[in-house]
Amino acid sequence: MRSIGSIMLLCLLLMTCSTASAAFNRTAGLPTILIGEVRGYGENELIPKYFEDFRDELAAALQQSNKVNVDVSRIMLNADQPSEEDKLFSLIHKDAIARGALYRREYANAEMIRYADVLLGGGDPKKGRSYFQDDNITKERMKRAGKPYELTFTAVKQVNEIGQRYGVDYILFVNLRDADVWRKTGGIFGTHPDDDDFRGKKVLVELEYYLVNAKTGMVYEGQNAEKKTSLTTNALVGKYGNDFTVHDMVNYILKDQAEKVADGVINKALKAVGGK
Repeated sequence: MRSIGSIMLLCLLLMTCSTASAAFNRTAGLPTILIGEVRGYGENELIPKYFEDFRDELAAALQQSNKVNVDVSRIMLNADQPSEEDKLFSLIHKDAIARGALYRREYANAEMIRYADVLLGGGDPKKGRSYFQDDNITKERMKRAGKPYELTFTAVKQVNEIGQRYGVDYILFVNLRDADVWRKTGGIFGTHPDDDDFRGKKVLVELEYYLVNAKTGMVYEGQNAEKKTSLTTNALVGKYGNDFTVHDMVNYILKDQAEKVADGVINKALKAVGGK
């Protein structure tokens, strides 16, 4: 006769398997998108919870469209101890950013700058740095905005392997580049907002997203930005009460941005890189 503990453990395992299965059920005939990485390659460091919350909101918004299957089985990056897979997804993400028209060296963090300088300089970081001092090159890059482009040869091979491993058609990356909060007297990072006095503050969120075709390595890049003025934040405090903090405000904007990214992916990105 089984012990009560064994029965409880069996029930827990069955519940876990059932939940996981339900979470990843796929509708036949719909393209499947793996959310590969949500990170910040901007100059301002953000707390990991912002990335996790955004990933969850984005997955929900995509799923609710009923036009794609969403795979969120990939575990979010452990910044302190990145796995080999973390490093692989990071390289592909940086490759997509650097080769796109929206990359701005002056707003990137050191990790992103190092990668882009080597890539765009053909292996020579000095050439990569001078790349952005050429006005003609900058103009040509801007002309490519909104047009699909291809990853580097190595990154395409890696994307192909990931697509086969996860059984997905597309991989989605989000560069949550900036989430800033300003007081009337000056700016503070979204990483360490002062929750005590929210009135009179402004909030800005900027991001880029990259949908990669797992078979062809073609990329569509999109961009979103949202700024809440002090008038808007004051109104939200009035609506939700003084317990509505800066963190709440940033998450409020991120939820809205996740819905906009999902809309961009469904109505623009999928069509641009071969979606159904």
